[in-house]
Amino acid sequence: MNTTKEKNDKKLFSETMFVILITVLLFIIFNEYRSIICSLPGVYLIMEKRFRNRSWNEIGFRLKQTISDFEKVWFWLILVGIISPIVTIIISKYMLPEFIIHVKARLPMDINIIIPAIITITIGTFLEEIIFRGFMQERLSWFIGMPTSIVITSLFFAFMHYSADNFNIVAFDMITIF
Repeated sequence: MNTTKEKNDKKLFSETMFVILITVLLFIIFNEYRSIICSLPGVYLIMEKRFRNRSWNEIGFRLKQTISDFEKVWFWLILVGIISPIVTIIISKYMLPEFIIHVKARLPMDINIIIPAIITITIGTFLEEIIFRGFMQERLSWFIGMPTSIVITSLFFAFMHYSADNFNIVAFDMITIF
């Protein structure tokens, strides 16, 4: 016989998977609204907090843990967040110049207007991390373990950035995003 905790865990897992799948399906169907669609998990978390009277800690946002985690993995954050994109740009500039055009084409704004582009990309990147790492990866790790949730979340993250183009360009894009 299932305990209340097991029932709540199954319900939470079902809701999490539902939000993830609906987000992905809407993204596929209404790709031009991807910026809005990617906010659905955030809306779900706010509703969960409000209607279930949960704390941010219970939902999975632990500020103190985040700060201590940051102190433990700062090297990887710099490597992945700063050095990796720079290396990607350098490699693509010399080996696959069409890649830069491809990335610019999938951005939701005119990249040549520098200040708004930087603000939009910074906010968008932050929100993507909250949605994919803070919501999806954290929630999935509750049920399937961290290594598997990292792989699944990374695959979803790469897929959500898919944009049709030459196979080599798209493959390079997906690999660098993954």
